[in-house]
Amino acid sequence: MLGSSSDPFIKALKSFGYLTVRLPKADIAPLQILSKNGKNLERLGPVVKLLTPGDNIGAPTISLGALAANINGQRTGEMKIGLGLSLLGSIIGAMSGSTMGVDVEYKQAKSAVFEFTDVTEDKIDIIDLDQYLGDADINPASVFVSKLLEADELYITTAVIKSAKFIFDAKQSGGVGVKVNVPVIQGAVGGNVTVGASGAADSKVTYEGKIPLVFGFQAVRLFFDGGKFTSLVPAEGVALKGLGNIESSLSEEKKVEQLMVDDCFVRLRD
Repeated sequence: MLGSSSDPFIKALKSFGYLTVRLPKADIAPLQILSKNGKNLERLGPVVKLLTPGDNIGAPTISLGALAANINGQRTGEMKIGLGLSLLGSIIGAMSGSTMGVDVEYKQAKSAVFEFTDVTEDKIDIIDLDQYLGDADINPASVFVSKLLEADELYITTAVIKSAKFIFDAKQSGGVGVKVNVPVIQGAVGGNVTVGASGAADSKVTYEGKIPLVFGFQAVRLFFDGGKFTSLVPAEGVALKGLGNIESSLSEEKKVEQLMVDDCFVRLRD
């Protein structure tokens, strides 16, 4: 969804303990395996396809639809209108709506904020995941992905936050709200997205889809040694373990440069 950790949207989610989904999607869930590609984490599939349940402990149960009270009603920091409309377009597109002509209603706007509403969380308990991983076996049919696991390069989603409704509040210079024509926007986005005024402010507009979209997540990085699970840590500010196919001719300094990650992961994509 965004490309910089300085963006207000990312900062807002990070303050709540979540990383940002690059493009909101409906099918992101806990217990999905992720791998790192540049500054992105990419989904590889469900954890049970790589780590089959052992004899004693099954895969953790996912708690669905808990109210995310710490996020509901919160707002992002102010962002430039270009960035705000880009974000809004991504959300409308994920709701199967059209963005053609929407920006015309915001031509007087200079800035915008998003407000989180009707946000719910799906999550697993880390202690359940810890016990499952300790009892699970690596699927022998997994060749390449199991190598990534042994190199400590894989992650598991542990929680996601989602909503079918997003509030967009646009402002002119000086903080004056931008009045928009809601029926015109509704006609532009189409029937898959419901557009409405939020409260008494003409500038606050709700965009609501039919299916909740995941826009934030939490994940842990897995550590394995000799095919056995040893530990897990939250997926930010981590260092990568050396891969077996790193060329031996590289200097130790260059190996460190290739394997260290300074920034927290802020995007998730397919």
